[in-house]
Amino acid sequence: MSKRERFAVTRGPARHTGPTAERYRSAMHRYVAAIGGADSHETTPHSPLQEAYRWNLENNLVRDVMTTDVVSVTVDTPFKAIVDTLATYRVSAVPVVDDEYKVLGVVSESDLLAKVVAGGDPRIRVGSGRAEKAERRRKSHAETARELMHSPAVTVRPEASVVHAARIAAIEHVRRLPVVDAQGMLAGIVTRSDLLRVFLRDDRDIREHLESMFADQFCIDTSAVDISVRDGVVTLAGQVERRGLIAPLLDAVRTTAGVIGVHDSLTYRFDDTFAPAPRGPMF
Repeated sequence: MSKRERFAVTRGPARHTGPTAERYRSAMHRYVAAIGGADSHETTPHSPLQEAYRWNLENNLVRDVMTTDVVSVTVDTPFKAIVDTLATYRVSAVPVVDDEYKVLGVVSESDLLAKVVAGGDPRIRVGSGRAEKAERRRKSHAETARELMHSPAVTVRPEASVVHAARIAAIEHVRRLPVVDAQGMLAGIVTRSDLLRVFLRDDRDIREHLESMFADQFCIDTSAVDISVRDGVVTLAGQVERRGLIAPLLDAVRTTAGVIGVHDSLTYRFDDTFAPAPRGPMF
């Protein structure tokens, strides 16, 4: 059985249908096993060192939050089969792949809705600009994924940080990113809600981590600094030894996974950032 037969939306003898749940699960298990993956969002144990590493927002990777059980279609998949697939798997978009399972584009609900907006009459022009009107008109005629998909797809690698992925999604105005390996093969998909999972940290855990970080990395006496966390917002009050500690300290707090914002009321004993004016001639 070819990859296309295993992963593409199948073509039935009487009508076009999406893949059956049993066939899809079987195919995905074989594919995931082949690439050494795991079930979607599988929880794996982390050592204390790994867990400390993941407290930095930049160190949380796409592969940690992406979904690996992802359904796809081919360029020849018919319009109705795509609609059936979205409804069956309760997703809002599907990657479009070739025979080698490489990502060519993405078809979303908004692409499919162009036909509904036209109301069955492709002569109707809906859109604010000439390019948008032409795009909607083209998609209102579409019958297959090839004619519907956004191409090239905006993708991301598994080893990219969630920060990088979030920036790409924001810049490109997309709701999800197909995740591809070094060969461009589909490895998963990451959505905006997946990227927000890094903020699901308990306030008490955040405070305990910050106390440990202050003492271990900045050699700060935590009894002199009050750290409070509420709904991810960190408030710092108290006194540190040197003024030069405050800026890097705040940067470290802001880049901590789970931190939404930082309110700073810190003071200092010595201003080590002040450079006295030189006395006498310079030369």
